[in-house]
Amino acid sequence: MLVLTRQRNETVIVGDDIHVTVVDIRGDKVRLGFTAPRQITVYRKEVYDLIRKENAAAAAMQPADLAAAPDVPPESVNLSPWADNYPRLAEGSSDPFLRAAIEEARQGLGEGGLPIGSVLVRGDQIIGRGRNRRVQDGDPMAHAEIDCLKNAGRQKTYRDTVLYSTLMPCHLCSGAAVQFGIPKIVVGESVNFAGAADFLRGNGVEVVDRADAQCVEMMGKFIREHPELWKEDIGK
Repeated sequence: MLVLTRQRNETVIVGDDIHVTVVDIRGDKVRLGFTAPRQITVYRKEVYDLIRKENAAAAAMQPADLAAAPDVPPESVNLSPWADNYPRLAEGSSDPFLRAAIEEARQGLGEGGLPIGSVLVRGDQIIGRGRNRRVQDGDPMAHAEIDCLKNAGRQKTYRDTVLYSTLMPCHLCSGAAVQFGIPKIVVGESVNFAGAADFLRGNGVEVVDRADAQCVEMMGKFIREHPELWKEDIGK
């Protein structure tokens, strides 16, 4: 292992094509920026481990395991060209409500926005759906969960609802959930963005993190390919 000491904005070069730059240093946390050819995939270790686990599980499947698989994939949506990188989205998640949130994320991706989707559920019924529309609508407040709650319309109570999101909600969306008294939030992943999980739990909200490999891969790839849109979304 080669160990180097670098300052902010200093770069390490790996081979001829890969540059690793120290973007920011905050206490014991260091933010690194990677510049590499498109054919070289750069993952966080957590993402890489999830993908390896998913691939190993797929490799171990037997013909009998496919007996219940559908003959055709889910109906496709009109995606933009860069959305074609995600052919497996919404096919592997067993939770139908998380699948619905993923479909919202796919649609947002196809519209040129951020791939974050959300649904509000009461009992076994979806009462609201939404996706991140900041780019599409030019609205800085149009996060997926906010869009979902708006589309659900007025509710006498939220105490019997569950909010689903493909990504751990930020403080903006978590504040709305706490304000309305939503008791439970199910998220697709928090690997790419830790969000406000501690804030939610500290205010009595049950948070279930599915660590869904498809959500992790979708968001991670988008952040790598569109870092400025992502930074704008989280106020960086």
